[in-house]
Amino acid sequence: MKSALLLREDERSYRTRCSGTLLKETPQRYRLIDLFAGAGGMSLGFSESFGQPFKSVWANDFNTFCVDTYNENFGPHCVVGDLAEILKDDQISIPRADVVIGGPPCQGFSLLNKKRADDPRKKLWRPFLQVVEQCGASVFVMENVPQLLGTSEHEELIGIAKSLGFKVHHEKLTAADYGVPQTRTRAFIIGCNFTDPSILFPPRKTHFNPNGKSKQLLLPFEKQEFLSSSQQWKTVRDAIKDLPPPEGRKSEKQHLRLTCTSEGILQNSAGKDIGLFLKKE
Repeated sequence: MKSALLLREDERSYRTRCSGTLLKETPQRYRLIDLFAGAGGMSLGFSESFGQPFKSVWANDFNTFCVDTYNENFGPHCVVGDLAEILKDDQISIPRADVVIGGPPCQGFSLLNKKRADDPRKKLWRPFLQVVEQCGASVFVMENVPQLLGTSEHEELIGIAKSLGFKVHHEKLTAADYGVPQTRTRAFIIGCNFTDPSILFPPRKTHFNPNGKSKQLLLPFEKQEFLSSSQQWKTVRDAIKDLPPPEGRKSEKQHLRLTCTSEGILQNSAGKDIGLFLKKE
């Protein structure tokens, strides 16, 4: 019983530290910049809707439709265009921010990209760090595919971040370990200019693979991977079982199959109408 109480106390202390250690105390919401923002998924995760004390003040994406969606949900401050070119424009000023987040395009590191060695998108972490420097952020969070880690680009990124005064830490996280019904693994690189981010990162896992190793709750808390309240990985059924039946007309009774040209979608046509590569039967 005493050991269980100590575990709960240690975990309570951990949860308290996680709620703000990487940012200085302030009565106001933290100012946030989201780069390569897409429709705003990362901004949403950092927003008050998820109980987080952040307010988005500037964002950017190359896709007009993404920018329109972002501005509809977070306010009209997302700028469309090539970030590297935007930073060359003296008429555009980057506002002050506490945190910069974003996931530069991953195609330059993806194993699906056979021409990744010469892909210019591998360099888009540079304008990301340029914004970090210009806005005076204390923390940055960058997301990408795991293949980024250990590359020359990764090493150069760390070197420049350290020259700007940041301590840098990275981890590979799997979405299913944190309640998402998807076994997607991504690399996260966190920089902080006033403390070591590794003291809180990676966060303890909230979910575990029922077919994997045990939660190991008998270990000292500092050596545990999981919170004591962790649950089994969620399935898609778990996630959508409470949704109401879909409304609208019944679907057409026709079947679609992929054509041989579909093999080139990821290489040459990602983002285009998938209907171009489907054939009615």
